[in-house]
Amino acid sequence: MDTTAGRNKLVTVVRTLAVEQRAELERLKQEASGLARPDFIWHYLIQSFSTMGRASGWYGLVGNQDNYRHVTYPVLAALSPEARKQQVHQICRVARIRMPDRKANFILACFDYVQQLGGPENAKSLLLAECGRDAKIRFLRTFPGIGPKYARNIMMDVYHEDFRDSIALDVRILAISEKLGLSFPTYAAHEEFYLGVACEAGLNGWELDRLLFNFRLVVEERLGKIERQ
Repeated sequence: MDTTAGRNKLVTVVRTLAVEQRAELERLKQEASGLARPDFIWHYLIQSFSTMGRASGWYGLVGNQDNYRHVTYPVLAALSPEARKQQVHQICRVARIRMPDRKANFILACFDYVQQLGGPENAKSLLLAECGRDAKIRFLRTFPGIGPKYARNIMMDVYHEDFRDSIALDVRILAISEKLGLSFPTYAAHEEFYLGVACEAGLNGWELDRLLFNFRLVVEERLGKIERQ
């Protein structure tokens, strides 16, 4: 399928879906208050690693408070480096997140980096001092394990004004691209396609991203119906 045809089909589907799910989109915006947390950087790093590769990992590492409290910044800061390493690896395995040892290493490396930056509150201040979306993305990508998707998603989760025209490309959105028969050479080109869809559908990038994430199966079903017409 060519890009124009794919875009037109997706616009048709998401324009209607956005009307149907407007209340849910507004609810998600109102719940995005995490930026006020003093430990914003640390909490959303942990959340990112919990969901990386499998969104259900959130329930084991973040949603499970018994596990989460063992990886909070103050708790880890009180441990020796060796005890910290053992605790993070153990909790990642107990939480049954995907690739637990690899993610434990990311968490430990991020802890060292946040510590170098002066702690979570200072790291948050440094992030917010960066001017504009691209500068904030560059800053977040300096954290071990954080690539282009999560450098966007961390700020999108709190509906930050600099990230309302952003797309966090994950396996769900990639699946929709595949269903449309589309592929792109770079993250930027892929994101640009979806931002074009959002614009034509009367949405911002954040709204489209959350629709595709939360209602992927509905989108795929409706795309299938269009193809069969």
